[in-house]
Amino acid sequence: MALDEVSFALEPAEFVGYVGLNGAGKTTTMKILAGILRPTSGTVSVLGYTPWQRKREFLRRIGFVMGQKRQLWWDLPAADFYSYLQALYAIPNDKYKETLGRMAEMLAVDDLLDVPVRNLSLGERAKVELIAALLHDPDVVFLDEPTLGMDVLAQKSMRAFFSEYNRQFGKTMLLTTHSLSDVEALCSRIIIIHEGRILWDGSISELLRRYEDRRLVRLRVERDGAIEDVAVEVPKGEVGRVLSEWSSLGRVLEYREEGLRLEGVLAHMLGGDS
Repeated sequence: MALDEVSFALEPAEFVGYVGLNGAGKTTTMKILAGILRPTSGTVSVLGYTPWQRKREFLRRIGFVMGQKRQLWWDLPAADFYSYLQALYAIPNDKYKETLGRMAEMLAVDDLLDVPVRNLSLGERAKVELIAALLHDPDVVFLDEPTLGMDVLAQKSMRAFFSEYNRQFGKTMLLTTHSLSDVEALCSRIIIIHEGRILWDGSISELLRRYEDRRLVRLRVERDGAIEDVAVEVPKGEVGRVLSEWSSLGRVLEYREEGLRLEGVLAHMLGGDS
């Protein structure tokens, strides 16, 4: 069973992270919400529509961004493809120019729209592709690994855009990603799915508070002439034991203790630790 009693609701303009291990059911959920897949049972409502009925009015009001999935034509400038999308979605000219202008400015690609797509860098192509996915001004946006394969600077740029887009346009957004930095930067609420079932649906801050009794201990230890970096997650009361054990194995050069971040919490939850 791909999804087992999965149930949640999103508020208008909410930005929610939807995370889990590979095969947990994230993309299956997204495809059902977008009407690409039809579930064997259960009910789904997006903007008042049943997604898999694929009504034209529904499709005009959603956007689906998938990392490294391309729709722009390789030999044409993005501006030419945007004109095609304007006709396809029957976007009024004033609305088209306003939306395109705002997004091009936010992504800093004003001077790239007339350049053939094949001549753009990977990061530049990702930005003009993103505009193509959002040009029809959808009310709900599904983001499936939108920063996949990007370098650190490109990821930072895309995060800034998604945050500003959500704030300026007030769109409802659901994000699946393995980059927990994306989730921490963009979302206040997180849904964790594991083996088709939801383990957590709530605020990130509340989730972190539930694990405040655990610590991540980072050590730099010299053993037999070699330097070793070590990270150990333990209950708060066992930090001293960890330090003692590693001190007996070598010379502790550096030591740092910190609360668990989202990555550590998920590793703890999904790893099955008690």
